[in-house]
Amino acid sequence: MDGFGVPRPRRTVEQSWRDEGSGLPRRGKAGTGVRTAFFGSQPEQVAQVRSWCQRGARVPAYRTFPLLLVASELVTNAWLHTASGGRDGRVKIQMWHLSDHVLSLAVTDDGPRPGQTSCLPRLSPEDDPLATCGRGLHLVDRLSVEWGWRGEPGGPLTVWAHIDPYAPVLDTVEA
Repeated sequence: MDGFGVPRPRRTVEQSWRDEGSGLPRRGKAGTGVRTAFFGSQPEQVAQVRSWCQRGARVPAYRTFPLLLVASELVTNAWLHTASGGRDGRVKIQMWHLSDHVLSLAVTDDGPRPGQTSCLPRLSPEDDPLATCGRGLHLVDRLSVEWGWRGEPGGPLTVWAHIDPYAPVLDTVEA
């Protein structure tokens, strides 16, 4: 109480978070839930995908770059190589915390395009340094702790990545 007999106002939870420096609520324990969303095949929706991932990551915004880039690459690959890129195509995105620092991101496509065989995710050779395509999974590989895929060839595939937004960015430029 101050000198006038009026109690001081209590800090709200939001003020407590701000006072701790991060401006964000503390993350809960790992496994508190899986966030799921569906997005259509319009290229402008990649910005919505990134926004959805950033909001759900529960880490400072400047730490989300690896997550946003991996999400963009996995969704774009689904659009380019599967029926998800068709007029009525869609992708399913799921994200959850594996631990205090590692996020799991999974992108499920609509399966192969009619009349086409499955295109399984794999790293392409890095032969042409000036190539404009074929670098997406290499970025995913570099920015994630691990990645892979599951599903049956000929059906929808899920490509997943585990991302640690707190991992140091390694400089791999060779002299």
